[in-house]
Amino acid sequence: MRKIKQINVYDMDGVLVDTSHRYRMTNGVTDMNYWRANHTAEKMSQDIILPLAKKYLEDCFSESVYCVLCSVRSPHILDFEFIVGRLGAPNKILLVGQNAPPYELDYELKRRALQKLFNLRQFQGLPKFLWEDNTRTIQKLRKMFTACVYVPSKIAGVSSL
Repeated sequence: MRKIKQINVYDMDGVLVDTSHRYRMTNGVTDMNYWRANHTAEKMSQDIILPLAKKYLEDCFSESVYCVLCSVRSPHILDFEFIVGRLGAPNKILLVGQNAPPYELDYELKRRALQKLFNLRQFQGLPKFLWEDNTRTIQKLRKMFTACVYVPSKIAGVSSL
């Protein structure tokens, strides 16, 4: 039987995958219209897997880690094919951008989805770790996690906490 000892949560764009050629962010909010316009199989084939993806993949196969991929992307077959085929399938995929109002901030979407998961009895009391490139998201979600790791990226830009 599997004994989960911690929960590791990874953002996708800018953290595990360089999608800077098809991504735009304005005032901490993902430009979903721009993202959808550049969400094609052809453009996705140009995405580059980043070095942190190796640790992520190890977590996907770990018996003691519950691995979560949490992104502001909207659920789409191309994303699931990319995740499973090129990145590695985690225990839980949270693509939280579907039907998001244009004013909804990334961290609010993530907080809502993660809180539902963390409220499950089997996850209460476990240490939780986040890898994220958006400093605003880290600041707003810090209380939910044991530790947050800032990952500099081309998407969110270099910033200090």
